[in-house]
Amino acid sequence: MSAEALGTNLLREVKVEGLDELLRSLRSNHERQKPQSYTGEPAIDKLLNIFTAARDRLNHQQNHNPVLELVGSSPCSGKTQLLYHLIARLLLPSTYEDLPIGGKNTAVILFDLSNSFSLLRLRDIITGYIRSHNPQNAEPLEKESLDTLIRTSLTHLPIFRPQSSSSFLSTLSTLQKYILNIHAHISANRPIGAIILSNIDAFLHQDRLDDLDGGTFHSPPANNPSSATSQSLQRFRDIISHLRTLQLTFSSPIIATSSALASLSYQRTPDGHSVPILPSHLPAVWRNYVSLRLVCERERIRKFQHGVCVQEVAGREAAQRREAVEKGRFVAMVEWEESEGWREDVRGRMREGGEGFGFRVLGEGVFVG
Repeated sequence: MSAEALGTNLLREVKVEGLDELLRSLRSNHERQKPQSYTGEPAIDKLLNIFTAARDRLNHQQNHNPVLELVGSSPCSGKTQLLYHLIARLLLPSTYEDLPIGGKNTAVILFDLSNSFSLLRLRDIITGYIRSHNPQNAEPLEKESLDTLIRTSLTHLPIFRPQSSSSFLSTLSTLQKYILNIHAHISANRPIGAIILSNIDAFLHQDRLDDLDGGTFHSPPANNPSSATSQSLQRFRDIISHLRTLQLTFSSPIIATSSALASLSYQRTPDGHSVPILPSHLPAVWRNYVSLRLVCERERIRKFQHGVCVQEVAGREAAQRREAVEKGRFVAMVEWEESEGWREDVRGRMREGGEGFGFRVLGEGVFVG
């Protein structure tokens, strides 16, 4: 074999990759087998590690950045309050004036797709979170210090409010350029802790109506003019494509919220385990993209016993039920609709008690556990 032919064969064996791919590979090898703190909330990170590890093994990848969807089973399900809690943990520092807070000290990109995000409520939850982490016998933060900490944290929460899915898609396409422009924001020294999609289904129904009315976004092909969902589906695919690019570039999880249209039900598994089922109305391409769906609902209150009299309802029973409501108890449960594709080790972890957690929503904050 000539030297030229030998050189050609050797070059074919050389794998070319960019510096970002090399650094990502090195980090993945370093963090292999190490549980990740994606949100800073142990109850959620435990579940994300279970599903992310399973998906990594299935796809032969490492350090897959998860996609978490919080689904409300009904109005006032607690999903938005839990989202505020996660944002608080992501924004706050790990310590402040020698006070251990346990935050992740990151920046958070928020898309308020339904224009309903409340900064006032987020501030209340951040305040409650900080106070709940004040050690016993320790001096609480003075009001001025507390206000400074909250104000500083909130400056690392850029909020985008697109008014349509096309506007949302356009913003996503330019987001990487915005983040990498250190003159466009003050979070250049912070990693991106998460990209939040509040109410990912906000534009879904309008897009489907536009499809039926003959909208102009990606006109249906001539050989299939009656494809009523082709445009909205293509838009969802484009959105997910941009999200994947952002995840790959910034190693950030995606956290989305949505509202259910179907009713929550419970199903028995072959081993007798009762699991929640809440069908999604979002396209299959989104459901396949999501790593973990958590169904949020208010903790169910025991119904009145059969044969109870009116006096008992107005007396002891009413007081007990009112007390249960005032405790503000909610639950977040792993949704099992797509469980047929789960690995057996994931099913086993779920059966061992990893199927969810409880949290309280009170005026002064949100408290998990």
